[in-house]
Amino acid sequence: MEPLEKQAVRLMVFRMVIALTFFLSALGIQATVGTELAIQPFFYFMAVVLAMNLAYSVAYWLLPSVRNRQGFIYTQLCGDAVSVTLLSFLTGGLTSIFTFLYHILIVVAGVILKRRGAFTLAAANALLYGSLCLVQFYGWLEPDRFVKIPYEQPTPGATLYGLMTHLVGFLLVAFLITAMASRLERSDATLGLVRKDLSRLRHLNDQIVSSISGGLVTADERGMVTFANVAARKLFGETLPEGWNLFRRLQTLGHDDSIGEPPRSTDPREMHLTTADERRLHVSVSPLMDGGARVGYLALVRDETDMARLRESLSLRERLAAIGEMAANIAHEIKNPLGSISGAAQMLRREADPDSKESELLGIIQNESSRLAQTLDNFLKYVKPTPLKLERVDLRTVAGDILTLFSQDPAVVGGAVKVEHDFPDSPTEAEVDANQVRQALWNLVQNAKKALPAQGGLIRISLRREEPYVMLEVRDNGVGMPKSEIQKSFEPFRHRFASGAGLGLSMVYRIMESHGGRVEVNSEYGSGTTCSLFFPVGAING
Repeated sequence: MEPLEKQAVRLMVFRMVIALTFFLSALGIQATVGTELAIQPFFYFMAVVLAMNLAYSVAYWLLPSVRNRQGFIYTQLCGDAVSVTLLSFLTGGLTSIFTFLYHILIVVAGVILKRRGAFTLAAANALLYGSLCLVQFYGWLEPDRFVKIPYEQPTPGATLYGLMTHLVGFLLVAFLITAMASRLERSDATLGLVRKDLSRLRHLNDQIVSSISGGLVTADERGMVTFANVAARKLFGETLPEGWNLFRRLQTLGHDDSIGEPPRSTDPREMHLTTADERRLHVSVSPLMDGGARVGYLALVRDETDMARLRESLSLRERLAAIGEMAANIAHEIKNPLGSISGAAQMLRREADPDSKESELLGIIQNESSRLAQTLDNFLKYVKPTPLKLERVDLRTVAGDILTLFSQDPAVVGGAVKVEHDFPDSPTEAEVDANQVRQALWNLVQNAKKALPAQGGLIRISLRREEPYVMLEVRDNGVGMPKSEIQKSFEPFRHRFASGAGLGLSMVYRIMESHGGRVEVNSEYGSGTTCSLFFPVGAING
């Protein structure tokens, strides 16, 4: 419904309310006075108003084209002015108490039709009231001919006074309502702009709060959350109950300090928490202050899982670099005298009686020297790996070679260790050094075998694409290891088993790093370990 159409309907409804009011007033007067003397003008007035309203209603329904036109409203207001003139004439003319209705009509016209409407209706009222004064002054029509009321013909002074006061009143009301309407219109326009700006700012604020990657939470003094953006709900957990408590949630994640105590300052409280799915969260909780009084809390949540892993990876690289440099120096310093010791022991053993105790001890020296030399060679390979010989190979073939070799292991042949594989049907290629990949995979399957219990277990090798990588995975159902040991397992000399030098995973880490890939270890103590090698599908530059 258009604005002018709404105003036209409101005028018709308002007119019916006025008519009913006069009708009820007439009934009240009749019941009190007990005569129709005083209420005859009201009946005439109501009849005219109802007839006009009926005509307006018919025009509204039958002529849709006039509904949203100013002319339809002007017609109604001018008709009302005629009705007020009739009521004023029947109730004494110049002395009628109902002439104030003229001013109300001007106010209504000013509100609906602004300045032009107010002055147009003021002019119409002036014309009708002037005509009423002339009719009564010259005695052309007298109200006592139609209704029984006391009536005296007005004097020239009374006629001039009534005419001038009403004309001036009409103009003043038109001026005032025009000024008020103009100011109201400007206020509405300003308010509309303010509302639009407020709506735009609110929308922008909602967009910013909803789009930031970090979590934002506000809570009252009891810790009950009053607002939490999407990121905060995801970081704290999707299954949060309605009306959840910030303090309890932080305690669930491992924070045991009391946040709800009165803060000594407005400095935020920093905390590092770990969720059930191993995400690292940094939470900063600050009091919300209002004039020096605390009214709630503001919590900023940031996911630092990737950052923590990057810090751990950088720390591991630094430790490996330091250990590697030290190992290289030690290896070079030890290898030459170790060769001399082994050679001397071999010469002495040749001259000793083969069945003597001396020959046995010299054999032990020779064997242990050889084992130590092999360990030093492995160190040198780890510290100074051979350059990559990259070629496009199908990793199914590489993994198949290791499976064939590992299947000859006595534990596999005897049935204690079961080996399964899951390879795709189509070629799964990557640009790698095939020999180094074989070495890395062999180290993993050997570690998996050592992790199995004495009665045996299952080793499963899988190969699949996870763009932009090809993932080669070795899984066992062995003893596993605590999560605190996973990152340390890449460090040299980390003996998890009785045999071995503790270089297996360290060499795997170095091989994957040289290929531009990565190695991930997931393990649960008592349930097994999964080692995943991620090889880039594309070529390696440099």
